[in-house]
Amino acid sequence: MASPAEPSVEEAVALYAAGFFPMDDDEDDAGPLPFYAAHERAILELDAPSRAALRRRVRRSLRHGEQRGWRLVRDARFAEVVAACARPREPNDGVWITPRLAGLYARLHARGFAHSFEVDDGGELAAGLVAILLGRAAMLESMFHRAPHAGNVLLAQTVDALALDGFALCDIQLTTEHTTRLGAREIPRRQYERRLRAALS
Repeated sequence: MASPAEPSVEEAVALYAAGFFPMDDDEDDAGPLPFYAAHERAILELDAPSRAALRRRVRRSLRHGEQRGWRLVRDARFAEVVAACARPREPNDGVWITPRLAGLYARLHARGFAHSFEVDDGGELAAGLVAILLGRAAMLESMFHRAPHAGNVLLAQTVDALALDGFALCDIQLTTEHTTRLGAREIPRRQYERRLRAALS
């Protein structure tokens, strides 16, 4: 059961459907779990040419994954993926997936809204990401990798899997230098909300 500072599953789903995303602060968790709506929202396009361009950009990684026999699996190690995503990448990094946000992801997972996409390396978890799936909209919340190339393979194969399943929107919230190189782009909030409504209808 959610505490007063944590949204219920229904409240969280409504916030996602309205274009908001959560990002907590481990040093300021006294108030409600914060949700944000960025002025510019980062997306990865799911049309065939965009996905082909992404695969070309990570072709060395894909070849490496084929040689290793990596497989894309879903929801095999959801809790482990969330825990790995919550760990700071660098010693001075802050933590935004706090215990209460991880708890929200767990409740969303139990209700079928939160999922993990994972790269399996012979029974070992090489990379993983947490996604919220609503209608035909996918919100990729956070990802990590433990092996070289695994993050690129995970992203390319997840995008292909989403397209195959009929998804129309792949939201990654904010761009990084790396995701920009892979083809991510920012669109204005109003355009994002129009595309989100269409994907949810």
